[in-house]
Amino acid sequence: MADLESRISRLEAESDIRRLKARYLNACDAKDVDAIRACFTPDAVIDFPPIGEFDLDGLIDVFTQMAVSTPITDVHQAHNAEIDVRGDEASARWNLGYASYDPRGRTFRLLANFYQDRYRRTPDGWRICYTRSEPRAIVDGTLAEDGIKAAWVAD
Repeated sequence: MADLESRISRLEAESDIRRLKARYLNACDAKDVDAIRACFTPDAVIDFPPIGEFDLDGLIDVFTQMAVSTPITDVHQAHNAEIDVRGDEASARWNLGYASYDPRGRTFRLLANFYQDRYRRTPDGWRICYTRSEPRAIVDGTLAEDGIKAAWVAD
């Protein structure tokens, strides 16, 4: 029975982590900085090359500058999660599909990347304590009168 209980506990943790990642990405799309902040531990490290490495306040500052204070619309979709739960800690690798549109210049970005995350169980539930975004493919483009102009961006 103990084995069954540990398996159920692990599955519940995986489910909680999937919901946490969804909450974080939905908060990014909604530009909800309070909800973003609530997804992380206070000592979290956020590593988003080539933008930089940040603490939680740094992430909120950059996100506010790049998204909240702009008319940009973002869509984040994470999938193919590989989650490894080890007691009150976990790690995961996610595949992220991202699309961004800026109506000011009619520009867009399509991005495929991997997220490497670490999680910690807290009294308030699972939280992200480390995340690294690893870009794999980037396409930047413009919606023009005569069609779409797009280019593959080097890593």
